[in-house]
Amino acid sequence: MRIRSIKPEFWRSKTIAKLDWDERFVLKGLESYVDDNGVGKDDLALIAADVFPRDLSANPRDTLARLSEAISHINEAGLIARYGFEGDDLLYIDKWSDIQRIDKPARGRFPRPDGTTEYSQPVNRDSYANPRDTLAPVTGEQGNRGTEEQGSKRFRSSKSTMSQSDIDIEFEAWWKHYPRKIAKGQAEKAFRTARKIADLETLIAAVLAYSKSVAYKDATFIAYGSTWLNGKRWLDEDITPATESTINDWLRECWNTSDVRAVEARCGLVFPAPDIPETVTDAPAFMTQARREWIKNNHDEIVRRILGREAS
Repeated sequence: MRIRSIKPEFWRSKTIAKLDWDERFVLKGLESYVDDNGVGKDDLALIAADVFPRDLSANPRDTLARLSEAISHINEAGLIARYGFEGDDLLYIDKWSDIQRIDKPARGRFPRPDGTTEYSQPVNRDSYANPRDTLAPVTGEQGNRGTEEQGSKRFRSSKSTMSQSDIDIEFEAWWKHYPRKIAKGQAEKAFRTARKIADLETLIAAVLAYSKSVAYKDATFIAYGSTWLNGKRWLDEDITPATESTINDWLRECWNTSDVRAVEARCGLVFPAPDIPETVTDAPAFMTQARREWIKNNHDEIVRRILGREAS
């Protein structure tokens, strides 16, 4: 993510006014997401992880669906161009140099629709009037004629084999959400295999749901990333939202261990640690009893808060 500015003209624009308010918000998020040349990977999971990380964690499927719809509308309004280059799906923010003034721009990782890469280079807007069609792969005899045809053949909207850097970026996006950071090398190898049969959005949405379901379990009961991937756990259907019954079972365990830390983290309440009276001879036993009393006395509020956070 990068620091960007907002010009006053944005708020007065008739084109921007045609977008819903949340779509305007997404557009501003895209401006921080793309490189200094205005280009970024057109990948919902990567965009959501950068722009809406907390929403993605709390409600992955809804976040990805809303983001997809918003980007589609922004594209239809002509404010971005969506195109492909050597197997990568990319997006470019139209009139980028007019929207953002960048004093020391870094070189972009990906070309703009007209093939330029530098922020300072002028952009031929005619090249992306209808990018999904105009940048289609060259076929037939045209594919063997001249450097211009061969150059244009690199631009396409169809998928091809993913590069090493693509896999590295996607794995890191997935790994940062995985709840147990053990045996990363094995997990990365398993991720490469998994990506051949599942898209990144599915893998991230599933691992977010899994992370939520094991958030308060001992780490020894959480699968290694490679085990989760090799077992195709993104297909699991038994990851269900929290219920009053499951919360009560968990609270009973917390009471037994006087684990107020876990309760605080899950429901948001704070345990008010009492002062230990001078007459107390067994301080640890006194604190254990105080923690258990707090869990017992706040039981209903704890359950209510957890249901509000996790039941949806």
